[in-house]
Amino acid sequence: MSEATGASVDADAPHVLAARLRLSMVRLSRQLRRMDPSELTITQFSALATVVRNGPLGVGHLAEIEGLPSPAATRLADKLELAGLVARRMNPADRRGVQLFATPEGTELLERRARIGNAWLAGHVSALCRTDRLALERAVTLLESFATERSGETPQVTGDHHEPKEKPT
Repeated sequence: MSEATGASVDADAPHVLAARLRLSMVRLSRQLRRMDPSELTITQFSALATVVRNGPLGVGHLAEIEGLPSPAATRLADKLELAGLVARRMNPADRRGVQLFATPEGTELLERRARIGNAWLAGHVSALCRTDRLALERAVTLLESFATERSGETPQVTGDHHEPKEKPT
């Protein structure tokens, strides 16, 4: 029964599962940020991770990967540069353009956050039984597809997919 309406709600309904997923992700993100707080916003942290993983790259490419308008990506790059986490240099292939690259400080910040967060998560994952680990692996694959889709695209998910068996009536 829904507390708000008193009506019966299907616990498997997509909107119910989506609400639980969103809230869980918000809480998990908050837990991870508490372990190693930095002055970076989530958007700045994501952009720094993109530059570390994909750099050097132009601001336009950063905007595309992060799903931001070019002016917002430029402001983001400015803030990361001011913090000493990225730097700009001339693009050797196109002298009119500049590329962003991570500084040693930016790379170290990202690596430290990853070590701390991954260790915390690994502790929880190691406590799971094999069946739950496999379910989590499948869920992570799905979440990765959600995280990389662009507006208007249908998520592309790879790997084995098993529909739940119908319950006998």
